[in-house]
Amino acid sequence: MNDQQINQLFNSFGRKEQVSSWKPFGHGHINDTFLIQTEGADTPDFILQRKNHRIFKDVPGMLKNIILATGHIRANLEAAGESETDRKVMTYLEASDGEYYVLDSTGNYWTLFLYIRDSYGIEEVTKPEQAYSAGKAFGNFQLQLSDLDGSLLIDTIPNFHNGKFRFWQFEQSIKNNTAGRVDEMTDVISKLMARSAEMTQLQEWLDNGALPLRITHNDTKINNVLFDEQDQILCVIDLDTVMPGSILFDFGDAIRTLGNNAVEDEPDLSKISFNAGYYEAYSKGYLSESNRFLTSLEKENLAYSCRYMVWEQSIRFLTDYLNGDTYYKIAYPDHNKVRTLSQVRYLEVLEENAGIMEQIVASAL
Repeated sequence: MNDQQINQLFNSFGRKEQVSSWKPFGHGHINDTFLIQTEGADTPDFILQRKNHRIFKDVPGMLKNIILATGHIRANLEAAGESETDRKVMTYLEASDGEYYVLDSTGNYWTLFLYIRDSYGIEEVTKPEQAYSAGKAFGNFQLQLSDLDGSLLIDTIPNFHNGKFRFWQFEQSIKNNTAGRVDEMTDVISKLMARSAEMTQLQEWLDNGALPLRITHNDTKINNVLFDEQDQILCVIDLDTVMPGSILFDFGDAIRTLGNNAVEDEPDLSKISFNAGYYEAYSKGYLSESNRFLTSLEKENLAYSCRYMVWEQSIRFLTDYLNGDTYYKIAYPDHNKVRTLSQVRYLEVLEENAGIMEQIVASAL
């Protein structure tokens, strides 16, 4: 990118502010993101972002999801008398043609939204208080959207957490054995197959309506929460994967990362253990906001959702390994194998701690 390209894209959004400087921003691996700083102390700054249309096949639909969600949150904040709505919810801006994106000459989609000044993020949880804040932030995010019909949104990534679909892909990878790796993974395959009936139950509940279709974030890491200078939660960001689903996806995926004392590709399986303190803190923070709208079935299966999400990720890593490493980026030849073994061990650890996890949720409720 150069000055001319940045200015041309920025001006396509009909802004009257003048760009004083720009620079790459954040640590994302999917989109290209730039901080646009403008002239004048009282003028806003902006985030200019190229949405990766190779990952997100329907960028206009994705943006429709974002605008529906942020518009709903904004309306609720204003109805509650909130005076700083632009700091409490992301603000995407229209281009000159009324769309929320600009197409460049090479077919890339660019968006512009307000930069929230005097805010900061945290890359990973390092103490229980942060886990509590993360849980509270995502619980509040879901609370704010709990009265918005999830069917109004598209599936940004179809079948993203559909356990039946992921299991079908897994079965196909075993059947095809494209990379000739099935024989070496028979024990792990058997472990994951043995849990399939229990784990596909979540999608069954969604399919038969026992679980409500809600709006989910689908990337519930603490680095998607913004805080102000007083360490208070401002808002949840990175809304590209906001789409219909079960709140159990979001809760379980948060614990898949922060509840594990090891990284997801830890080769030394003896290092994998459950962080009950972080889990308890996240659960308390989450339920302090979400308890008022969750159904009994959702509450009863929060602990189960953690096992589900780890099982799902295990079969996704193993599917890719059996297919010859065609989906996930790998750092070395057996990376997906190591990821699989690590996640399967973490699943076993969660099963060993299932009773404790259910007790923690019951106490938080």
